[in-house]
Amino acid sequence: MRNHSVHILQYFFIILSVILFLTACNKTKQKIDFRSFEDFSFRKIQMYLYDSVRYFGSIDSVYAHLPYKRRMYEIYNCKRGYFYTIRRDYEKALLYSDSALAAVKKLDGESAYPYWYSVALSNKADDLHALKRYNEAFNHYFLAREAIFKTGDTCLYTSYSSRLGLVAYQHQHYKEAASYFRQAFEQQFHCRQGDSSFSGHVIFAHQQTNLDNIGLCYSRMGMSDSALFYFDSALSYINSNYHHAFRLQGQKKIIDTDFIASAKAVIYGNKAQDLMVVGNDSAAERLLKESIRINSIPGHAIEDVPYSLVKLADLYIKTGRLQLADDLLKQVKAGLDTSANAEISKRMYLLQAKYEEKMGNMALSNQYLNKYVFQKDSIDAANHDALSTDIDREFSYLKSEYELGILQKKDDRKNFYLVVATLAIVMFAITVLLILRNYAQSKKHIKVLGKLNAKISDKNLHLQNALVALQQSQEENNRMMKVVAHDLRNPVGGIAASTDLLLRDTNYSPEQRKMLEMIQASSNHAVELIQDLMYTNQQPAVAAHTPVNLMALISYCVEMLQLAANQKGQKIILNAFPVTINGNREKLWRVFSNLLNNAIKFSHENENIIVNFTREEEFITVSIEDSGIGIPESVRDKIFDMSEETKRSGTSGEPSFGLGLSISKQIVEAHSGKIWFTSKKEGGAKFYVSLPLA
Repeated sequence: MRNHSVHILQYFFIILSVILFLTACNKTKQKIDFRSFEDFSFRKIQMYLYDSVRYFGSIDSVYAHLPYKRRMYEIYNCKRGYFYTIRRDYEKALLYSDSALAAVKKLDGESAYPYWYSVALSNKADDLHALKRYNEAFNHYFLAREAIFKTGDTCLYTSYSSRLGLVAYQHQHYKEAASYFRQAFEQQFHCRQGDSSFSGHVIFAHQQTNLDNIGLCYSRMGMSDSALFYFDSALSYINSNYHHAFRLQGQKKIIDTDFIASAKAVIYGNKAQDLMVVGNDSAAERLLKESIRINSIPGHAIEDVPYSLVKLADLYIKTGRLQLADDLLKQVKAGLDTSANAEISKRMYLLQAKYEEKMGNMALSNQYLNKYVFQKDSIDAANHDALSTDIDREFSYLKSEYELGILQKKDDRKNFYLVVATLAIVMFAITVLLILRNYAQSKKHIKVLGKLNAKISDKNLHLQNALVALQQSQEENNRMMKVVAHDLRNPVGGIAASTDLLLRDTNYSPEQRKMLEMIQASSNHAVELIQDLMYTNQQPAVAAHTPVNLMALISYCVEMLQLAANQKGQKIILNAFPVTINGNREKLWRVFSNLLNNAIKFSHENENIIVNFTREEEFITVSIEDSGIGIPESVRDKIFDMSEETKRSGTSGEPSFGLGLSISKQIVEAHSGKIWFTSKKEGGAKFYVSLPLA
């Protein structure tokens, strides 16, 4: 009778573990968001519970976005739960709980560490207990309790009390077990599961299970009236709160009628046992039949059916309905042939002994009775360590050991502090001696440093005077250069204009026309060089900013320079849209005409030059892309400097002065913008100018 109840309690614990297992990773807390996974991530996992390869793959994908250390802890935890609740392979479950415990220690220092650590300890304790390594299990239960107390998490209190209740029940300490289950039931009211979609289902499963477990404890203590009260309370709770139990059907929540019916059926079977004790056999028979009917349906608590069958067979033997009892015992035996169960075998042997005794077959009855005694002794021997363990005594011993360890650590810490303090005093004394010695030496050094400082100050004054003179000389040179450039621009420009007029006349010999074209090209290049010299070293500040239609300005540049591009068979393609910026129209025109000139100059014949507009938040970016000779790696860092290294001839021998990009950068930065480029190894360059919108 006792071991049967343990199996019933384990069944409920396994159902609850499955629910907690599926939602453990997606619980949420309002105070600290360290259980932040919503159930939508786990819908696909539920479908793969019995396909470990796909199930583990789903777990890995759910946690892929987490930092590595946290991800490994969560994955180990879920895989441990799979082997513990679904496969019941406790050796593998222990391997994963060890891995989770090692992983969680790497998370020490994070706000949720006490919670994760207590869960990892509790899981390992359950695995050790399932493997009947009771001393190790109780040690981890104790450490888990200490960790849980530090978290202040009422939900963990509830889960821990339920765990201890199950352990106490398995050790046949029914009074302690009832107390733990009652604590869990009361603590659940103070637990806030957060916003998880599974929280209502979890609380529902917790509470009806706790009430049923309390009833089982009173039943084992021979207090049938109290047991019946709690069984009825469990059924009443289910009837009042069934709407919290649901399952997912696609994206929709529906009432989990299978779970509700299965939970009621198990309680019916438990309640029937105590109804037989108080003499209400008819009600017991009705409940047992209903329990068998419901849990025989696929997907329900099929494991509970053999226990209800042997209870009903016992009732039939007791009331003299031997044929019905024989039919049920045959069903039980057929089930044992496909699925061995030591407890059911023991119960069946006892019932067969009673049945044969009623039939007058005393010899056969005695054989079954001997089998019953042998089976009972085997089970008792296997559970001897569990039955001899006192949980409170173990915890009391472990608490003493724990406190002794803490005192030892405190003593070691005090000794360490004493050694450190002694060393600090010695170091302080040495430091004072060194300070005194250095003070005496420093007085000598101060005089030497004073003299050196006077010399340095004198040299610094000379350097400052030289710097001022150099700056004045630089300013004078710049002024003279601008005067010369300005004075040269008009006559050279006049030469360029004159050659343009002369070339319109067609009455020249080829040699004369060639000479005029050379004069025109040289004068145009000279004007361009003079213009660059006038902008060189100019202050970058823009005198006046006015609204500028950037599309119109660049369209004008493209129209003007298309004539030069036509000479090389090139085409300038403009992809633009209306946009307004604040700036100096003349200087911005110079930037884009410089960039387009360069694109024409360094592109091969019959190539396209593409100009694109791109808007990015509060900026407009203009890109000018060509498929020319590109920019060598050796000069990319100096492309915006006035350097001889950056001067290169165009694809048709056009000269370059190395000033245009430097001037363009000064103008763009004076407009609070940026200019940069990209270049490919196979050729081609793309320049970008980003300017703030008006």
